[in-house]
Amino acid sequence: MTALSLALLLTLGNHPSTMPCQGERLALVPFDTLAVEGADARRTEDAIRRAMARTPNMCLEPRQQTVEEFQAQGGHLSPCLDAACRTAQVKTFGAQWLVRGRVIGLGGERTVTLVLVGADGQEHRGGFTLPEEEASTERVAAQAFSSLWEGRLPVQPSPPRVEKQQRRQRTWPKVVMGAGAAALAAGVGFGLAARSTENRLSEGNGGCTGEGEALQDCFAQGLRKGKKQSRLANGLLGAGALLGAGGAVFFVWELP
Repeated sequence: MTALSLALLLTLGNHPSTMPCQGERLALVPFDTLAVEGADARRTEDAIRRAMARTPNMCLEPRQQTVEEFQAQGGHLSPCLDAACRTAQVKTFGAQWLVRGRVIGLGGERTVTLVLVGADGQEHRGGFTLPEEEASTERVAAQAFSSLWEGRLPVQPSPPRVEKQQRRQRTWPKVVMGAGAAALAAGVGFGLAARSTENRLSEGNGGCTGEGEALQDCFAQGLRKGKKQSRLANGLLGAGALLGAGGAVFFVWELP
């Protein structure tokens, strides 16, 4: 092996090739603290970072790179009151998502709040309580971040339930049968009215007064009224019977 080949191999060994990460880029900034030592906050941050590293389709920015950019911002993130400000902060770290965190040691326990900020400036919040056993910290942190990460996705509308659709379908036979019953009732009513008119005209003067041509006109109007009532009664009775039969057929057809 020549000296040139040996030098080339050593150079490649010192600069191993890396595959570009395929996924959403995310930066985790150093955690804030409140009544907690910095070492405890760092252990919690590292537990969250390991959980992120195991999340599929995610590219977590190296901590050193994030810390350098964080220090360039003065070692803290300015409070944002609108989405545009938060969007600018995410772009500053060259990521699609930014995670902020704070470890709080008040009330006899330690709690962690997490904020996931998207490129659109929208925030998703979560948190958890640190367990007393340090060995369980990573498991609890992984569960909290998994819930926060999944919550970033928009809620998909649930498909319509088949039961509700079947209930709506089964109401149609009842509506048709109800309309048929109403038509039958109206037909019976007009039939009784026609019979009453016929009885009045067949007995006595049928409620008409006067003599001669006036009496004849009154009787003619009564006859026309009776015929009209009779036709309406027959039509409604026929329609009611048809609707009732159709509703019964639909009802039987939709039975499971």
